[in-house]
This record gives sequence, structure tokens and C-alpha cells, in this order.
Amino acid sequence: MKYFLPHLVRCAAYLLFLCFSTPLSAQETIVTYIKKNGGNTPHKDSAAYTSILRLLPNESGLYELNDYYATGDLKRHGWVKTIDPRRLRFEGLVETYYDNGILEATVYYADDKLIDTAKRYYRNGVLRESRVYLASMETPNEFLFTEMNSRLVYYADSMGNVQVRDGNGEIEIATNNTDIERGNYTAGRREGRWEGTFQKAKYRFEEWYENGILTKGMTTDSLGNQHTYQERDIQPEYPGGIQKLRTFIAQNYRYPPRAIQAKVVGQVVISFVVDKTGSVTDFEIVDDLGYGTGAVGIDVIKKAQDWIPGNQRGIPVRVKYSLPIRLNLASPSLPPTRKSSSP
Repeated sequence: MKYFLPHLVRCAAYLLFLCFSTPLSAQETIVTYIKKNGGNTPHKDSAAYTSILRLLPNESGLYELNDYYATGDLKRHGWVKTIDPRRLRFEGLVETYYDNGILEATVYYADDKLIDTAKRYYRNGVLRESRVYLASMETPNEFLFTEMNSRLVYYADSMGNVQVRDGNGEIEIATNNTDIERGNYTAGRREGRWEGTFQKAKYRFEEWYENGILTKGMTTDSLGNQHTYQERDIQPEYPGGIQKLRTFIAQNYRYPPRAIQAKVVGQVVISFVVDKTGSVTDFEIVDDLGYGTGAVGIDVIKKAQDWIPGNQRGIPVRVKYSLPIRLNLASPSLPPTRKSSSP
């Protein structure tokens, strides 16, 4: 375990002669420029941050990863199992930093799954929470409620006032500038009645937990209508499952003639929003192979069926997806959708 030194600022000098996803002449690193939406760009000036992956593994066979803000300050440091910057698989300790240089979080991975104790800090360096992840915890999905497979050990506000210690205590969590959740933790799990607001105080909720498991919940909207639920967060689902969507993409994607002539292969990534009715909208090409491949990806997704919408506390919500489509001139293939979150 590593311990955080309050107000320790970690900075890095500006990096020279960076190349987009191309090994340097010494064949020691791969440098990638990352856009705000997570896609790659060949231009440093349009990048939100720079990712540098060392090609020389350590004694454990892991590759060092360092991400830097546009200012040159360290954003993230960790270790991965592969040298593919598009498919990072984390292993061991990963540290992230705010843009002011203050440590944001320390987490541990085993085969790209969260394990052990994660610590998260406020921008002023005060420890916010300490949480233990169980061995069964998959790589966290930003949309899903992750407390089912973890235990909260410690929680404090930004002034250092402790609300949960040794897994026990009454807590009030600010989820954004307007919303809160309040209730009790017992042995690291939610227990008893919880209440609060969400979606910028548009909705009020009450929930009841036993040993960290939600037994029932009720949301009241601005008109006083009540919506009951037994699952806090539900992802959108494509009718028939993701395999059916893979098959649809494979059968309906048509290579642009220019892409065929250029013998383009690789991966296109399209992001879109599944809205409250299940319709797909707000398309964006995150990663493009050029020659119209990204535009065709959008067109084929538009032709697919509407989705079953996602729900948050019994209320339909908009959810953003990123969808990779692999192209190989024979037939495109679609891996599982990655990262979904409420936009």
C-alpha cells in the first residue's frame, strides 16, 4: 500500500517530440493524444491529455502508463498488462491526480478488476472515503450502482469531519451541487431507511436496505406521482441482447468504396445516447478510420431497433454508450459495448 502525503503536488516536465500512437525512435514508448470524449486525435493541440505507454515491461511483465494534462502535470500513473493503448488492462496500483496536482484516488486492480482498498480525496487533499472492493467486482460501470460489491470503511466531508468510521455511521453524501443522499452504514453496508434527491432535485426518493441490499424504493416526482422500484439502476438493453446487435451490425455494415480501395482495417468507435423512450440519438464519431467508415457506422446503428431504456430509481433516464465496431474487409465484428453513463 502507498500512503498519501497531503498537499503533495506531482508535476511533470513538458514532453518533446510526441507522436500520435507511434513508437518513438528508441522504440521505448507509444504516445497517444486523447480527446475529451475519449477518442484519439493526431493533434496535440486538440487533445485533453496525453497518454504515454512504455514498451519495456517491468519484472512482473507489466507496462508503465503515464497520462499528462495539457499543462504537463501528471493525470494518471499505473501499470497495464498489454501494450495496446486502445485496450488497456490495468494491474496493480493506479493513481490519479486532479489538475491542481493533488492526489485524487489510489485504486488497485487484478486483471482489470477492482480489488483491495480504494482511497479517494477531495481537491484540497482531505481524504474523502476508503472503500474495500470484493474479489467479484467487475471493472466499474459508471452508470451502475457499485456498492453491491464493495464496503465503505471511512467517509468524511471536505473539512475532515468524519461521518463513517470502521464501516459504521450516519452519512450525508453530496452527489453534485444540488443533490444529496443520507442514511446509515453498518459494517460497511447501507442499512435501514435512506432518503435524498437526484437529477438536480427534480425527484425525491426513499429507499430501504438490509445488509446493503435494496429491498424497496419509491421516487416522488415534482407532481407528487410515486414510482416504486426494486433495482436502483438499470442499464438500457438492446432487444434480444448484445449478440443480436452484433449480428445486425455484421449483416448491415457496408464498407465505403473508398475504404475498400484504401484497404482500411481497424476499429471505429461510435458514441450515442439511448434516450428515455429507447430511441438512439446524439451520435458522435469517437474514433474514425476515415474514408466514411465512421459515418457508415452511425447509419447502420440508426437502422437497428430501439432499445429498452435505462432507469434510475424507477425513472427512465438518458444513457450514453460507446460502441466499438471492428472492420477487417471481410465482415465487421462488434465486441461488447463499453462504458455507459448518464450524460
